[in-house]
Amino acid sequence: MTSTKAIFLYLAYTLAAAAFFLYLLFPETALKEYLNSRLAAIDPALAVQTARIRPTLPPGLKLSGVVISGNGTRLAHFDSARISPDLIGLLKGNQRFRFQTRLADGTINGRGGSETAEPPETLRVEADLSRIQLDRLDAVKALERFSLSGLLNGEIIHEGRPAMGLTSGALTVSDLRIVLKEPFLGISDLLMDQTEAEFSVNDRNLRLKALTFEGPLLQGQISGSIELRQPLAQSRLNLSGNAKPRPELFTRLPDTLPRALVNPRTLAARGVAFRIRGSIENPDFSMR
Repeated sequence: MTSTKAIFLYLAYTLAAAAFFLYLLFPETALKEYLNSRLAAIDPALAVQTARIRPTLPPGLKLSGVVISGNGTRLAHFDSARISPDLIGLLKGNQRFRFQTRLADGTINGRGGSETAEPPETLRVEADLSRIQLDRLDAVKALERFSLSGLLNGEIIHEGRPAMGLTSGALTVSDLRIVLKEPFLGISDLLMDQTEAEFSVNDRNLRLKALTFEGPLLQGQISGSIELRQPLAQSRLNLSGNAKPRPELFTRLPDTLPRALVNPRTLAARGVAFRIRGSIENPDFSMR
């Protein structure tokens, strides 16, 4: 009669052998090609390069050195990422997964999936962004007219088919600093204590429902739309808003604004209405 100890050893050996051959024969190249094809299905201009993909326990995949590019321009670099299936969901016939990744010294934790494997393939993906450094994002580094820094947090939700559907979210940036390469109205550096944005994206059109900002020099809000293009700096702007200078800013304005506009009491109460057209790379500001 086979002892319990022998059964345990046989089982352990079988599991170890299976794990070894799974790791050794892991189809890394095929997975890299699959990820690239899936991203291209969302946007043909996008491409992904992954330095390494390996299986993990609990069951899942670990990706290292992930770079996403658009039209040859690097948009984002992820130090590492992990994707794992929801085993309970699989037993119920659902395709659910979780993912974690590091981006620009911050983290993104998310979950998603579809309720059924039957076509049409629809997804709901939720992602929580935490303490991402704006100035370390490749897409931000590529901007030539100005630079951004600050800590990005928030939530993004996508519903629909991968290449279509609606993406919406609410983001906040603390200690946002905007440095203009060419001063505007005598101002080249702005610091915002808190900036909040609520947005939605549908078919390359980003609708900014509300962006509010508040800092020691300025407070206000912006709304409108942005037609997304590749590269990102060529995206077209159609924005309008209102800005109210703080008392600390009044001493700078008389030399840059018409005298009729420089009235501290009027500015503090009503602010200055403005429009932004042009592109992210070359914005066109005007007052209303």
